[in-house]
Amino acid sequence: MEINHREVSFPEGATVLRAAELNGVYVPALCSHKDLTPFGGCRLCMVEIEGLRGYPLACSTLAATGMKVLTDTAALRRCGRKSCN
Repeated sequence: MEINHREVSFPEGATVLRAAELNGVYVPALCSHKDLTPFGGCRLCMVEIEGLRGYPLACSTLAATGMKVLTDTAALRRCGRKSCN
């Protein structure tokens, strides 16, 4: 899997958010907690994933081999200033 054009490793069953954390990539998230089921309430962890429509949430999207994730793009920054689904 790639995050921000960098090849990263992750354990099986990890979310995109966890894979990012394990590889030193910051993705903002308020509602994510290791002891809670992900529910995407705060929507801060939106990312772009090649081949997927919209802006999936890193906290509730499972990481997959071959996935290409971007965490900081002009489109995501625009979403931070307005509603973006």
